[in-house]
Amino acid sequence: MEKHVLLYTLASIYDSPLDGEMAWNCYTNLLILFLEEDYDTVIYLGAIGSFTHNQRLQLRCKIAERGFELTPNELDQYIFLILVAQSEYMKVKD
Repeated sequence: MEKHVLLYTLASIYDSPLDGEMAWNCYTNLLILFLEEDYDTVIYLGAIGSFTHNQRLQLRCKIAERGFELTPNELDQYIFLILVAQSEYMKVKD
């Protein structure tokens, strides 16, 4: 996915989109993780997209324990980036 398309999509969906450079870097790093094909990582990242409200809250708590506070909106955007990177990975893999 091209950078401007990703950033436009985030801005179209979310009222307070992530910083553009941070979102792009996150997306490219996620894509690299998928391309490395570490099975456990791919499975875990793929599962995050289907987390329930309580599971997302638990994930936010785990992330906060490591010093990174995320709002529910920010977490949703990171999950969106995971799903986009996963989709791009699937295109490359086919």
